[in-house]
This record gives sequence, structure tokens and C-alpha cells, in this order.
Amino acid sequence: MGSQSCCMTCDPREPKATSSSRRRFSPMSKTPDRKALGKGLSALLPQRSATPVAAPPPGPSRTGAIMVPIDSIDPNPLQPRTVFQPERLIELAQSIEANGIIQPLVVVQKGSRYQLVAGERRWRAAKLARLTEVPVVVQDFADNQLLEITLIENIQREDLNPIEVAQAFERLGRELKLSHEEIGRRTGKDRTTITNMLRLLKLPADVQRLLAEHRLSMGHARAILGLPQADLQLEVAERAAAQGMSVRQVERLVQRMTTTREPKSPEEVSQDPNIKAAVRELERVLGTRVRIVEKTDQRGRIEIEYYSMEDLHRLYTQIVREN
Repeated sequence: MGSQSCCMTCDPREPKATSSSRRRFSPMSKTPDRKALGKGLSALLPQRSATPVAAPPPGPSRTGAIMVPIDSIDPNPLQPRTVFQPERLIELAQSIEANGIIQPLVVVQKGSRYQLVAGERRWRAAKLARLTEVPVVVQDFADNQLLEITLIENIQREDLNPIEVAQAFERLGRELKLSHEEIGRRTGKDRTTITNMLRLLKLPADVQRLLAEHRLSMGHARAILGLPQADLQLEVAERAAAQGMSVRQVERLVQRMTTTREPKSPEEVSQDPNIKAAVRELERVLGTRVRIVEKTDQRGRIEIEYYSMEDLHRLYTQIVREN
């Protein structure tokens, strides 16, 4: 997406801005009204090079890049990003302190204020760097265009976590009435990717949290989705995160837990809802597959599966500790 030229003249229909609120942005110079970060922030991390920033999305621009007060800009309520890493913001703030904001923010005008379309990380970092004004490009978008551009612009960034991406896809489909294939065309991704990402939203909330925190990967999530019960999904997810299990290890664990074994005799098949509930609860507590085999004289046996000697030790320790 091409960047907006900084030498465009203002549309004569636009009300003239006062020198105190707007002035032209020169990309070759630093922001003169910026205050220093101070020793406190500079001492936290060593100076690093500037973080590259994507160009603003194309759209009907009413002005070239101009300088506006940073306090006149509001965050975008449509922003799909929910997590902003403090360390990354500090690094970007240091870069802005050294080099200024190279790529203007993209905004729309809302009355006397502005709303961000693209560049919230730069805006937040500029606040950390105590800038009093920032460069912006003011564009005109209809509400449905604003939603689509905001979501797509953020989806295409690499630092969104999988849950944020999935939620953005879901919102595109729900609010713009788009099919998976149409979402794929607009975001440059294939339909299968869209479908797989949306499946993540079917996982329990605590599993989604592990994904959002990057403690589990998409590969882990795909394997965990193969488990039919939410409680088992959570158990495996927490084990995988705590033990640092690889995707292959989780895939093998899920495969063993879901492998259907043919019953040896009719006595192994129970339709009693109380027995089924007991099996589910045991599987939830132990985090593995459990069978209760009934016999005709009110006797039976409990079978607990383990998948490695380490897994056996875990089960043994858990059962003995509980008793």
C-alpha cells in the first residue's frame, strides 16, 4: 500500500487550521515540540534502531501529512489488537525519540478530534516519548470502510496473536456479511486458513488465553481441537504449556486419547448416564482417557490410560497425593 505524499496541498473546502493546531509535516526532520524521554526510560534499554512501520492504507485523503496535537487523537474502538507489549513500545519510543515519527499516522476526523485508523503503536509510543504533536494523514472513510480497513490493516501485521487474528476474521464475517472465501480474498489468505483460524474461537477461554500469550502455537491448537470435550482440551493445553511440549508431542497425546478401541465384550459398553458422568469427571481430573467397565453383578473395573513412563509417574503422583 503506497504512502501518501507529504507535499500535497490542502483541499480548499477544508477549514483552515490554525498554526497552533496544525502544521505541515517534514519527514526529514524530527518533531520539534518533542520533550526528551529522560534518563529513566533511556536507562531501561539500550538504544536500538528504528522499527519499520507499514505505509498507511490507500483512501481518499483530504490533506497531505500535517502535525496535530497528540491529545486530539483518540484510539480506534474497532482496533483488533488487545495486547501491546510494553517492552516493544519502549523500544519504539526510544526510536521515536532519536528519529522522530517517520511514517505518519492515518486518522479520520470526528468533529474537532481525530480517530486513529492505522498507527496505534506509534501513537502510544509517541505518548511515552512525550511528544506534544504527531504527523497524521487525514482520510475520509464511510463507517463500513473504516471497519474493513482497520481490521485488514491489523490482520496483515505479523505481531498480532492468533486469537486477535481469529476475532478480526470473525468480525469481518459477522459485520460485513462475508463468507470465509470472501474474507480470504480481501485479506490475501486462502479459505482454509480463515476456517482454521475461526475454529480457535471454539476453544475454551483459558486455552484461548494461552494462545494469546504465545504459550501455545497454532500447531498446538490444531491438535487440541481434535479432542471432543472442552475439559480435556483445557487439560492438554495446560499440560503442554507447563511442560513445554512440542506440537508433535501434543499430536501424539491427542491421537492416543482419541483412538477408538473396539470393545472386547458387551459388558464394556455402558449407557448409564451416571457412569458416563463419572468417566467425564475422571478424565477431567486426571487429564487422560478413562474407561469404566461394568459387569452384571454390580462389579467392574476402571481403566486409566497413560502414554509414557513420565505420564504414568504424573498419574501415580496425582492419585497418591489425593489420597
